[in-house]
Amino acid sequence: MLTIVLDPTSSLSVRWPKSHRTIVALGEAYVAYEGSLAPEAQLKDVPLTAVQTALDEAQAAISAARSGEQGRASAGERVQQTFAALEPLLDKAFIQLKAKHFDHLALLEQWGLDTIISRGKVQVRKPSKNQQQQLAFLQAYVAKEASLPPEEQLSDPPLATMQAHLDTLQTSLAERTSGRDQREVNVEVRNTAVARLLTLLKMAAAIRVMATHGGMLTNELQLWGFQVVARATNGSSSREDVEVVEG
Repeated sequence: MLTIVLDPTSSLSVRWPKSHRTIVALGEAYVAYEGSLAPEAQLKDVPLTAVQTALDEAQAAISAARSGEQGRASAGERVQQTFAALEPLLDKAFIQLKAKHFDHLALLEQWGLDTIISRGKVQVRKPSKNQQQQLAFLQAYVAKEASLPPEEQLSDPPLATMQAHLDTLQTSLAERTSGRDQREVNVEVRNTAVARLLTLLKMAAAIRVMATHGGMLTNELQLWGFQVVARATNGSSSREDVEVVEG
């Protein structure tokens, strides 16, 4: 975090941007105005090319983080939709298996169902609404039904339907995990890139105040996109420690 002091005696102060969006917007405004100046009028200590490179990296990192989040969200939505479609089918499969193997309920362990002995009788536990338990039941069910001859498989729900749902779930879950991991990596890259851009912009502002206005903060700094405001009545200086937040 870079601390900048701009003309502590001035009645003006610079309000630094805090969100990714506003920092990038400031970078774009700075590059546009600085680039419009004659080469000899541009800062040498903070070259325009350095700010442009930092801006490009920040924009690319923000886009990558957004893409990872969109991929995670899209896959997550497919997961939820698939589980919603599966719920009545799993209920039906549970009922059908109990009816078909009424005299040998312990066999239902082979389809991924838990059985217990209560008062000398075998009882079958219905899978809960927990997605992990539903997925485990679906995987065991598909594996067992696929191992049986077609004439011994349950016709309702059809094995093909359950297999299709399982394939969709496995693919979507993998994509959701990948999107989450991608977003976490890209968010770290984004935060670093945006912080680097803000640091360069703060340095440029400080040097511009010193080089162009002899250390006096004026409203002219707004030409580069910086927000110049009246100093707070508590007399605090133009010293800012900016914490970058999402946005």
